[in-house]
This record gives sequence, structure tokens and C-alpha cells, in this order.
Amino acid sequence: MWWLSSAADDPRACRDGWYHDPGMPQLVAAGRLFDVVLMPMSFGLEVLGRMVGDERFAVGSVVIGERRAKLGFLVGPGSQADWPGLVSTAGAADAKTWCLGKGGYLVAPGALVIHDLSIWWERGPTGEFDDLTSLSDLANAVGATWRDVQLTDAGAASLVGSAGGR
Repeated sequence: MWWLSSAADDPRACRDGWYHDPGMPQLVAAGRLFDVVLMPMSFGLEVLGRMVGDERFAVGSVVIGERRAKLGFLVGPGSQADWPGLVSTAGAADAKTWCLGKGGYLVAPGALVIHDLSIWWERGPTGEFDDLTSLSDLANAVGATWRDVQLTDAGAASLVGSAGGR
């Protein structure tokens, strides 16, 4: 969590906050040490499952915000500019994903899981600066998952259509 606190506007206050209350979320700036690719939680969990199930993918820290039903993958700083092109090339331009970078903030949960809070680490920071998800791996996983969702939706629509024609 030390490296993550370094992204806060006041790193010392952030570290002190986590020291005295390890479950308390802190505001940390995106764009300095990391960017965050956000997506709807249900879709993001499918993407995460695909990535964790395939050893070729490099998966770093992942945060879940239940209140807004969002999942965020921490990726390298500067990714905000590259994300739209990568996700489009991967065939998922219509997937509801976006990248938060410079000028944005992440409400980062503490290291201690408090079940009353609506934000937690699905995969917490390990303490290393390189604990970030590979942007290209993420774009490929989003593309593959998006194609699966489209096929599933098309299959369900054809079943409904054929059942309605009886």
C-alpha cells in the first residue's frame, strides 16, 4: 500500500490514515503511478475470471466499487491515451469501459477488508510499483469477453425468436 499512498496529493497523510485505520478508503490520484480501466462490475468480473484463468495474462491490482457497480483494473500511467485504440482493435469498442488517468482520482480501499464498506480490493496491491495489469492483456481479455457476451446475447435472442414463432 506504500507505493499506492505515494499517488495521493498528501502521501504522508494517506499513509497515516491507513496506519491508524487500515480499512479506511483514501483518495489517490490517477495518472501519476497508475491509471484505472473501469467497467461495469458484472462484465469486469468475467474479464478478471478470464485473465486469472490464463497464465499468459499479467493481472495486477483490481478494485471493486459495489455502490456504483464498477470494477477497476490498475494499469500503467499514461494508459488513458492508449486505451480507446487498444480496446477498439480488440473488437470491444462498444463495451462500456473507460480509462481514468491524469486529473482523475481513485477511492482506494485500505488493506483491511471491512464488510460494511462498499469498496474493496478483489486483488490487492502487493507493495510493488509494478503491481499493475498489462494494458494490452486487458484489452485482449475485454475483447474476448465482449465477443462471448455478444454470442451469448445473440444465441438467447434466436432462442426467444424461435420460441415466439411457435
